[in-house]
Amino acid sequence: MSEVWAIKHRPSFKTMAGASQNEVVSYLRTITKEDESPSLPHLLFHGPAGVGKTSMAHAFADHLDTTLHVYNASSKATRGIEFIEKELIPIARSGIDCLILLDEADQITKSAQMALKGVLENCSCTFILTCNNSSGLIEPLKSRCQTFAFTPINGGECLVALHGILLEENVALGDGGAFVMNSILDSHEGDLRSMVNALQTYVSILREQGDKKALSFIENMQGAFSCDKFIEHINDKDFTKALKLMDSVADIRNTLNVIMTHTISKGANMNVVSHIVTAYRDLQFGMPEPIVRAGFCRSMVLSAPLYV
Repeated sequence: MSEVWAIKHRPSFKTMAGASQNEVVSYLRTITKEDESPSLPHLLFHGPAGVGKTSMAHAFADHLDTTLHVYNASSKATRGIEFIEKELIPIARSGIDCLILLDEADQITKSAQMALKGVLENCSCTFILTCNNSSGLIEPLKSRCQTFAFTPINGGECLVALHGILLEENVALGDGGAFVMNSILDSHEGDLRSMVNALQTYVSILREQGDKKALSFIENMQGAFSCDKFIEHINDKDFTKALKLMDSVADIRNTLNVIMTHTISKGANMNVVSHIVTAYRDLQFGMPEPIVRAGFCRSMVLSAPLYV
């Protein structure tokens, strides 16, 4: 599989899209001027999915030319006190200056959040917490962070970003390009990451299966399948719910493509690719779709957590 565009084309401070996002860039530039030795505050980025919270953390690490340690709290293995004690504390109190990104921090248990509060008070690094809804975080933890609300990115800026990616990838959409782009914008309003994933999936289907299949993907894009919900079921090792969601889609091949692009763009382990390749192979050999769907979901559950 080609490199995931949402990762390959992550924005820098210079190319960050969104009004609220650029306010954060301005703040981070100000506190890290070259002629100063900044004492960096811990940061909390909250807002809907796909609006640049994780990308901002990566861009900040690049701006500082420092190491970014990335963790995702969406699985049971990274929600408790044991995770704080065994994974975070050794890095946070190592004396090494670095950034620690904790995605979906609102998924951490309340007792683990209290433990994390203590870590933030006595560590050598800077934490960046992200979440969709800050109400899931305890007040003592939020009060120890400089908080920024990320808002959905407007359609014009999203369109500029998508056209920039197509230009870098040397892709021309042709006469139907306006319909494709508008459909992607309408289906994923404000969520630039999902737009990039959808665009890559469309281009991949267009190249491999032709116009008709690619158009079918665009027309069905507003279907019931939710990658985020599917991943949540997988990370919770809930085979029944994952399979039920998988059974809700008509085109399993396009759905597998969407899952691959989405999960890898969010840092999933590479077992995902192996399971998807196996599912494609089984379909090619004529195995019944219900068996392929069940086998795929079972393999994914056995590989959970997807984020390591």
